[in-house]
Amino acid sequence: MLLLTYWIMTLCCCIYAAAKGGTTGRAGAAIVLFKTVAIALVTYVERDWQITSYSLLQVDAACLVAFLWLSLRSDEYWPLWSTACQFLAVAIHVTTLVQPELTPKVYQGLHSLWAIPMQLFMLRGIVLDRWFRRRRGRMIAA
Repeated sequence: MLLLTYWIMTLCCCIYAAAKGGTTGRAGAAIVLFKTVAIALVTYVERDWQITSYSLLQVDAACLVAFLWLSLRSDEYWPLWSTACQFLAVAIHVTTLVQPELTPKVYQGLHSLWAIPMQLFMLRGIVLDRWFRRRRGRMIAA
């Protein structure tokens, strides 16, 4: 049930971002969808959380680079917030390299933890950006 809720939330956030977020929103939605699908495929194939998952690390590192690129190209703030969440997801993998005795459940839980705030930051940022643009437009017209 939790997984179904996550997928529904992901689809809703990405549809809203693609529809209302402009070019930055569409790029962010594409990154989030890529990350979600790629991680689902990797975790289906590799179910062992005993050691560092290099496949997951590669997916997360690629998404970190993509979000960083998006943050540098965008004039909106939410890509920075999503980049921070993605950085924390990569940091979890690095932690398992430095401290291999990390409990598998902790590794799995911390890795999955940052996906939800990342999407909520994207959604909230797009809503705020749209609100500020409308407000600024009214102030200029007045």
